[in-house]
Amino acid sequence: MKLIRICLIALSLLASCAVRETLVPLEAKDEFERALSYYETRKYDRAIEAFERVLFYHPSSEYVDDAQYWLGRTYLERKESDQAIVEFDYLIRHFPNSPRLEDALFYRAKALLESAPNYEKDLSGLKRAIQSFDEFLTRFPNSAYTDDVKREILAARNRLARKELENGRLYGKLKEPQAALLYYQYVIETYPETESAAEARFRAALIHEHSGRFQEAMEMFQGLLEDEKYKGDAAKHIADLEKRTPEQIEQ
Repeated sequence: MKLIRICLIALSLLASCAVRETLVPLEAKDEFERALSYYETRKYDRAIEAFERVLFYHPSSEYVDDAQYWLGRTYLERKESDQAIVEFDYLIRHFPNSPRLEDALFYRAKALLESAPNYEKDLSGLKRAIQSFDEFLTRFPNSAYTDDVKREILAARNRLARKELENGRLYGKLKEPQAALLYYQYVIETYPETESAAEARFRAALIHEHSGRFQEAMEMFQGLLEDEKYKGDAAKHIADLEKRTPEQIEQ
């Protein structure tokens, strides 16, 4: 596998030679530092070439796993998430004891999230990213990345919740309130911490109210009294419901 990797890098370097003058080979340390300086100054094409030179010309040096990691980071900066995943995967498989392993696992999960389609499309990529972040937290519960991971998971779950909410809204437009209600309830129960949960609760409350299920509507509106966006509307609906007789509300 490593031989295949070296051959691929060699082909990449040869292809680069065909279009421009390549960098002069240096010793491993100097080559790595040059590559890192290119990365830091956002010269990403040059950085990729230089990091690959470390891998090709110095495969036994102490800088190989670092170069592999920063190669993945460079592709991630270039918004080439799929290639970044390939580079991080290679490091994870072939350098399991590298000090860069934790970093590689974190940025691999970020790359998975960035490569996932918008919530309107396939959701499997988002779910893979969340799973990868969850596995990271299990493996590194005290990581310096913990807060970042939790934010990334929330962002991904917001996207998943938005998709389910949009499905509910679509059924609402199609005049199928009970089908819409199923989606809203799913969002409320599965993604309670997301931005979509409050909207799902409000829309579900409206369906209950319009369907004559006043007690269910009352409880859902009351659950929104602390929400900054919906508390005003919720209070108005509660006031209207309170004008009904207890018998009507309890039906």
